[in-house]
Amino acid sequence: MSLVLHELLVCCRQLENDKITERRKEVEKFKRLIRDSETINQLDHNSDYKQRKQLNWDAVFRFLQKYILKETDSIRLAKPNVSASVQASRQKKMQEISGLVKYFIRCANKRAPRLKCQELLNYVMDIVKDAPSCAIYGADCSSILLKDVLSVRKYWCEISKQQWSELLTLYCKLYLKPSRDINRVLVARIIHTLIRGCCFQTDELNSNLFCFFEKALQCARQENASAGLDHILAAINVVFSVYAVNCRMRICKLGEEILPTVLYIWTQYRPKESVKELIIQLLQLQVRVHHPKGAKTQEKGTQ
Repeated sequence: MSLVLHELLVCCRQLENDKITERRKEVEKFKRLIRDSETINQLDHNSDYKQRKQLNWDAVFRFLQKYILKETDSIRLAKPNVSASVQASRQKKMQEISGLVKYFIRCANKRAPRLKCQELLNYVMDIVKDAPSCAIYGADCSSILLKDVLSVRKYWCEISKQQWSELLTLYCKLYLKPSRDINRVLVARIIHTLIRGCCFQTDELNSNLFCFFEKALQCARQENASAGLDHILAAINVVFSVYAVNCRMRICKLGEEILPTVLYIWTQYRPKESVKELIIQLLQLQVRVHHPKGAKTQEKGTQ
């Protein structure tokens, strides 16, 4: 092992130290090392050529996750009733930890996606599924999922059918039960992207999607809240376009069920132009599904 990688390995091991002060001393050194050109070149080489016995980006990421776990545990175990300044200090510390993860991922993947997709997905899902961790890091983890995983074509090909479905179920629940810790528009953007992934990378349609679309539009109507509505409508249009042929009756039924809500949103809430365009597209798709090739009778439509 080279001297620069040995120095990084020693630093990573110090991040696992049980003493908070010792761990925090190493953070700035860690950031300096992962942006050093020689260190980057060697980590890239070891990652590209599957040098398992050598330090690579995935191994460093695992060290970093252990550091995050230790820091999170120390925050959870801290006294809850403290002064405003102490609370502000803790909040700043949590932001620094989240920022360090994003910084590391972007350092590792800046030249090419070298971190394993599964490592990133496991990290995101473990955080978002755990309510206390989600409250602390959920927003930044969701941002990582959208910008650093779902925006990378190579990763799309590595996400399994089950993972597409699990991610979609997870974020649909987050959208219907919004948290003040994660921006609803961000969640809607992720849902739109995940639905595109499910439609284009798998051959199965999640049956729970139809129920979700109905509930999401009902929420928009009842709460008079349009946050993320454009992304939800765009996702509906993706499903309508992709599954119009193979699931025609289900698409027709869903369209008939959501149409009153969609029209109510148009007439009562005066949505922005982009939302109106998506509603028009939805209506056009429904007409095409109900009347394939312009058919006016059921007999012609089934030919």
